[in-house]
Amino acid sequence: MHSFKEKLKIARILASLFTHSSTPEEEQAYRQWIDENPEHQKMADRILNQDTYEENTRLLKSFPSQKGWEKIYPLLGDSKKSAMFFPWRRSLKYAALILLLMVPVSYLIYNWVAEEPISEITPGTRGGEVTLSNGNTFSLPGGIFPEGATEVFVIDAKGINYHTPANKPQIKEIKNTLRTLQGMECHITLSDGTKIHLNAETQLTYPVCFSGQERIVEIEGEAYFDVAPDKEHPFIVRTPHTAIQVTGTSFNVRAYADEQTESTTLINGSVTIKNGNEDFDLIPNQHFAYNKSTHESTVTNVNTELYTSWESGSFIFMNVSLESVMSYLSKWYGFNYTFEDDAAKQVKIGAYLNRYENMNPIIDMIMGLNLVDIKQRDGILHISYKQ
Repeated sequence: MHSFKEKLKIARILASLFTHSSTPEEEQAYRQWIDENPEHQKMADRILNQDTYEENTRLLKSFPSQKGWEKIYPLLGDSKKSAMFFPWRRSLKYAALILLLMVPVSYLIYNWVAEEPISEITPGTRGGEVTLSNGNTFSLPGGIFPEGATEVFVIDAKGINYHTPANKPQIKEIKNTLRTLQGMECHITLSDGTKIHLNAETQLTYPVCFSGQERIVEIEGEAYFDVAPDKEHPFIVRTPHTAIQVTGTSFNVRAYADEQTESTTLINGSVTIKNGNEDFDLIPNQHFAYNKSTHESTVTNVNTELYTSWESGSFIFMNVSLESVMSYLSKWYGFNYTFEDDAAKQVKIGAYLNRYENMNPIIDMIMGLNLVDIKQRDGILHISYKQ
């Protein structure tokens, strides 16, 4: 007897025998179980001993939650039968106790009691945090920002807009940082007119205004750039592993610290990516990827929509591992998850999703593949491969 289902069955039978409410069919099943293994007789003698009932009852009380038993009881018997036949109703609690003796408490808590309905998972919102060069921080939108700050930028519904101030020579070295948290996105227009859309969990460091030969910003996370043309002043995006040089173009950068790959996807214009001692020139519809583990760089022709759809309000996954999908979605939807096994991570997903709708239909779609189970315990999604 190995499966949990079999243990449930035997717990019911032993409880019926203990309370003298067993049927002939249950007594026959009991004898068959006894004949299967000598250890079964020892277990039955111990459980059915009236003298140990009080001791076993104390064990039952160690189980933590009455709410938990409400989930266990339906597994032990038919609710209609329980309502009709008092003897079985009386044996139900003892059946639960027997189950405790046969199955570790930790198993029951983890796999049955702790399981909860998957809560509503709502999409992210517009917002961010701006840290000024002096260390002061304020939130977008609606945060209280320092006196005089509106001389340099203005706040709108999407984010923050800078303009070149009259006292440009005095502030040319000043840098600010815009950061989005989990479940946030934000737009920023730099002083040169460059427009940047920050995805969730992204940090952008930039000068209040550009005054040197190069327009340099630094980013960690993901952002879509629409760079204002200026051939005399190249625009450079620095990530932890690359430097992307452009004059005027649109492209997507993804450089999260918790992911193994940094990438740049070019929509139009041209870029040169410096990675170590190598330079990579991209033309439109090309995708550059740097693997942090192998230190290998590749350039491929792609459908750019697969990498930039988030910017226009969609998620498109085409034969993408569930591990990558959950990493991507968790940043925007703000949920926590864990994989119970490696097989679940490798399940491939294909989907076209609305970024601004709740995630629950996405979970239903994934489970509809009948390849993985997704259960929620203590607010965390547990993902396991279906055997």
